[in-house]
Amino acid sequence: MTQADASPQSSTGGEIDAAGGDLDAPDPLAWLKWARNHRVLLAAIALVVIHVTWRAQFLAGMFFRQDDFHVLDMAIEKSFSWRYLTFNGAGHLIIGPRAVAWPLARTSLYNWRLDSGLIVALVAMADLAAVRLFRTLFGDRPAIILPLAVYLLSPLMVPVLGEWSAALEYVPLQLCIFMAMNAHVYYVRTGRARHLVAAAVWVALGMIFFEKGLVLPPLLFAVTSGFLVRSPSWISGIRMVASKFRRAWATYAVLMTIYIALVAYSLKTSHVQPSAPTSVQAMAKFSWTLIWNTFLPGAIGGPWRWWPPGQSYALAAPPTALAFIAGVTVVVVLSASIWFGMSAARRSWVILVGWLLVADMVPVFIGRLNYLGPRVLGMDTRYLADAVPVLAICVGLAFWPVLTHQEERPQPLGHWSVGASNQIWRNIAAFVVGMYIVGAIWSVQAYQSTVTGRIASEYIANAAQAIRLVRSGTPIADSPVPLQFDSGLFGGFQMASRVVGDMTRLKPGLKLNWTSPPRGTIDNLMIFGNDGRLHPAEVAGASSLHLAANNGCWPERHGAIHVKFATAPSAFTNELRIGYLWGSASPGTVSVRYGEVVQNLSVERGLHAGYLAVMGSARVVTISGLAGRHLCVGDVEAGFLEAGLGGPVIPKKSA
Repeated sequence: MTQADASPQSSTGGEIDAAGGDLDAPDPLAWLKWARNHRVLLAAIALVVIHVTWRAQFLAGMFFRQDDFHVLDMAIEKSFSWRYLTFNGAGHLIIGPRAVAWPLARTSLYNWRLDSGLIVALVAMADLAAVRLFRTLFGDRPAIILPLAVYLLSPLMVPVLGEWSAALEYVPLQLCIFMAMNAHVYYVRTGRARHLVAAAVWVALGMIFFEKGLVLPPLLFAVTSGFLVRSPSWISGIRMVASKFRRAWATYAVLMTIYIALVAYSLKTSHVQPSAPTSVQAMAKFSWTLIWNTFLPGAIGGPWRWWPPGQSYALAAPPTALAFIAGVTVVVVLSASIWFGMSAARRSWVILVGWLLVADMVPVFIGRLNYLGPRVLGMDTRYLADAVPVLAICVGLAFWPVLTHQEERPQPLGHWSVGASNQIWRNIAAFVVGMYIVGAIWSVQAYQSTVTGRIASEYIANAAQAIRLVRSGTPIADSPVPLQFDSGLFGGFQMASRVVGDMTRLKPGLKLNWTSPPRGTIDNLMIFGNDGRLHPAEVAGASSLHLAANNGCWPERHGAIHVKFATAPSAFTNELRIGYLWGSASPGTVSVRYGEVVQNLSVERGLHAGYLAVMGSARVVTISGLAGRHLCVGDVEAGFLEAGLGGPVIPKKSA
């Protein structure tokens, strides 16, 4: 035998060397065959890659807002402890997000690229978990692309992604929904304990990241009894699975009991307590708005339009005509699927409605409905973001049979029976799918053009430069950050001393002297402007009359100086500034009357500015209690502190 004859052959017919390496190029036919055999999986992975890239592009234009600053401020202020993790500020227990926020805030505060990258990674994980579940439920069939597309393209999730702290609640919950159900399905099919343990872990994680994880076990029970066992009716299926899988339900019940006790314990720190809604009308208005104006348009790719523009977050505001068309379309599709699809469609839509009611409506009824307007709450898509994976699962369950065992083909359960050859229904289905895809793309792009993270991003970038450049100990008047990225719902957490001050907490060599409101003699008072740069602070409002004589000093009569304003200050005035020159070598104290209130102001030698907190309007300011004739009062202003246009600005140029 020759050397050539002794050469080993590869399994595909190509020659291999002694080390086992393939000497021939890969067989393209073999690759094509493999790709053809896995075309459904490859198509699903391609959709996931496109979706993750799209979401990353969206997040690149966003930045931290409102709740994010609250969560990060808590992480900076508190030590990592059980008390911190279970702190419940507004009836909301978020153990998982707090655990994630703590190291991020302390190592790389306001690093949007890092923190949004974490969200993108979680999105990718949730997407892949969806692919896995749909393959587990329905097999490697082209049909799984539809429920996957429903989940990936839904615009209802986009606003939540743009708010980092909310995304840190909802995206892990979605991941846990898919993974818990996938593990639970394997447990039902095999009875193996390891699958039950995996399902329980995912259920627990879902609760840790969001209270709505409490509704996950009932979802697993409903899907199991309705689709994962053979039974003549849903009622008999419920009885069957309640007995057959009692170990699973007992495990989930223990987790739910522990978590409910934990939520009850955490409510002692919350200023929002569960309570029955005070108005049936408010419940009806919220429910109608949430379902008709938000969910139904979202179910076919809406809402197409968002409100208000120019902010960092927007609410669903579908045009009236399109909302009506969406509602009619969804009702027709549901009715047709129930009429022709029989039991599977009925069961799936009941499960979806049950989730919407228990997970998305009841918590608002007992939590926030008495505090915020029902219509505004109903327009907020964040209350429906958790329903998106459930919607996708229910779409699949309604139209395609489920694998009841790993070895079996899908078993029909009264599914869509019109027949694939019926061209009319195929055209209707194609139209609805096309409407969803086009509408979803349009809605997402419309949201991107409506909201912006630029204002917050520039503010933080400029403020970071300012605190590096400003002299330590500089007096800074506290002020709210721009409303475009913090609406003020969190009170003190919207103040620059919290948002900007957090950047100095972990820098022991830097100390800013925050004052709110400014009181006493303060020179070179600065304030953060809406651009995040430090500006000289000035009181905008009413100014004293111009003095043409007396060397620019208001005259003293009978031991008092009466300063008149050119125009009456606003009734909402809250700050008074007095420019003075004190000639005595020692400090002194004067009394200042503004309206009916008299306050003391300490004065120091030299030219200075004195500040007092006042309220309301007064035409005259009276300064008395003078020690001799050493006080010259020049300009006086009453109004509101704001960033001045003159003087040095830090940094000189905006980031």
